[in-house]
Amino acid sequence: MSDITINEGDEYTAIFHGGPFDGTTDTRTATSDAVDDEVTVYADVEGLQTAFTYKATKSRQVLDQTSVEYEYDAADSDPVDDLQDRGDRSGEFDRE
Repeated sequence: MSDITINEGDEYTAIFHGGPFDGTTDTRTATSDAVDDEVTVYADVEGLQTAFTYKATKSRQVLDQTSVEYEYDAADSDPVDDLQDRGDRSGEFDRE
């Protein structure tokens, strides 16, 4: 990644590519004098909190605005069935 100047407490924009957060952005706060190489974001999938991992691939700084692009890493994320493979689970937890 490119050399950028960021300090602990500075905000930067995370841009997500791929996975369930594709095309979304998030404002993050640096916890050290560097941006996060990897971030984990969470979403509810069928009522379960699911972790999705994204890895930094590119960063840029224009004046005082820093942005970092993150690519979805399926191997390090919680497994999730594709929507078309989920089927009808409406009665899966019914008790007799």
